[in-house]
Amino acid sequence: MFTVEEANDLVPILEMAFGHLGRLRTEASRLVEALGGGDQAMAVLKGGAPGPGLEPHARRFRAVVEEINAVVEQVNGMGCLLKDIDTGLVDFHGVLDGDPVLLCWQFGEPAVVHWHPLGEGFASRRPIEGVSLTPPTFPN
Repeated sequence: MFTVEEANDLVPILEMAFGHLGRLRTEASRLVEALGGGDQAMAVLKGGAPGPGLEPHARRFRAVVEEINAVVEQVNGMGCLLKDIDTGLVDFHGVLDGDPVLLCWQFGEPAVVHWHPLGEGFASRRPIEGVSLTPPTFPN
């Protein structure tokens, strides 16, 4: 179970992880194209031989996929629930007002400021009372 503060402590780590995932996914997309498309790339992942002259691309594609999987495992290993790699959506088991909930964060958000009931998803997000995205103001 995470408190809002504990979840927010992980946001900088999650930002780095999702930034890295974005770069890896961009590279993977280029490699899929170089390998001849999705079907050929999936065949390579399942141990199939790449087309003539494509072995370097196949090796790198396998390595990129392994690295993506390692980042996903790292995020999940922190106790988070990685819900969507494409949108950078992460949930954290938490408790609000004595009820179990999922605290919700999406890549690009500066903090965890939303929650949704268990069994529901992103569309059911609600703001966490007392937590704001408003940056602090400093005296001149």
